[in-house]
Amino acid sequence: MAKKRTTKRRKTAKPKAPKRARRVRRAARSRAAAQPAGHDQALGSLQQYHKSLLTQRSALDSQINLVDQAIKAMQASPLAAPTSRPPTKRGASATGRYRTGSLKEHLEQILHGRGAMSVKDITNEVMSSGYKSRNKTLAKSVGLALTQMPNVAKVARGQFRLR
Repeated sequence: MAKKRTTKRRKTAKPKAPKRARRVRRAARSRAAAQPAGHDQALGSLQQYHKSLLTQRSALDSQINLVDQAIKAMQASPLAAPTSRPPTKRGASATGRYRTGSLKEHLEQILHGRGAMSVKDITNEVMSSGYKSRNKTLAKSVGLALTQMPNVAKVARGQFRLR
């Protein structure tokens, strides 16, 4: 068994607060003692920095609004159309179908008014008509160009004519 206290309390002494209240007060005192010496100063400087950032934000917001208004104004006003000629095919020939001096233009001129011709004969005519080329496989290029031309018909194997 535990012994009872034999000391008597004085009647003149102030009654103590409940135990829980004493613990809360002690914790608050220890927290106040635990704060660093410059805590209040640091808090004040952070609050001041926060205030300066807010003023910078308002200044930036007003600048952004001005730029937005300028962009909208520029988009609303029609720009002057450039004064240039309408786009045409680059270097189109008199017929308007192929570029002047191109292989296809030479092929069209050679086949015009003639019947079916072989690729070998067409290639020889192209070279004799003044077409300048350093192509070692000009006959293949002529054959490919003939198949790409819509106004040329393939009659037989290696034989082409104008439509």
